Amino acid sequence: MKKAVKSIKVEILTGLHIGAGNDAVQIGGVDSSVIKDPITSLPYIPGSSLKGKIRCLLETEGGYSEKDRTINDYFGPNSEYLKLKKDDKDFVQKPTRLIFRDLTLDNLDKEKFLAGDIVTEFKTEIVIDRAKGTAKDGGLRTIERVPPTVKFVGEILIRYEDVELENIESVLKKGIELLNKDYLGGSGSRGYGAVKVTLK
Repeated sequence: MKKAVKSIKVEILTGLHIGAGNDAVQIGGVDSSVIKDPITSLPYIPGSSLKGKIRCLLETEGGYSEKDRTINDYFGPNSEYLKLKKDDKDFVQKPTRLIFRDLTLDNLDKEKFLAGDIVTEFKTEIVIDRAKGTAKDGGLRTIERVPPTVKFVGEILIRYEDVELENIESVLKKGIELLNKDYLGGSGSRGYGAVKVTLK
C-alpha cells in the first residue's frame, strides 16, 4: 500500500465553535468553551470533526449513502455497512484510506495567540419566551468562538493501491467543496463556522 500526504488549510470566516464538552459551568463562566490543546491551551480543530463533517456532507449532499462502499472504504466502515456485509463471504475489510490529522494554528496566528494579539471571543445568546417576547428564565448562555481570519493547518494522509489515488482525491475534493458552502462545528444555522478550506 502506498501513501500520499496532502496539506490542508482552514481559514475561519465567521466565528468557529467546536466544543470541549464542559462538565460543569461556573456562575459567570462560559457555558460552552472551544476545544483547546491541554498543553498549550491553544484552540485546534480535531481531525475527527473535519472528517466527520466532510463524510456527512458527501452522504447527504454529495450523492453517496452511508452504506456506499466508496465512502466506507475511504472514511472507514460504519456499523450499518458492516452489518450489511456480515454474511458476504467475498467481503474483505480494507484499511481506511483517509486519515485526518488534528489541525493546529498556523505559525503566524499561533504567535499572535501566545502574544495576546488574538483571543477567542465570547458570544452571549438568549432564548426568547415566545409568549412574553422576553428572555426566557435560564435562557442566557455564553459561547466561546475562534474569531474570523484565524487559520489552521494540518495534513490528510491517503493510503491507496495503484489505481485508487485519483478517485480518492476526487471524492475528498468534492467533500471540501461541499464544506466550503456549508459550515464547520456547531450553530451553523446561527451564522457560526463558515470556513474556507484549501487542499494542496
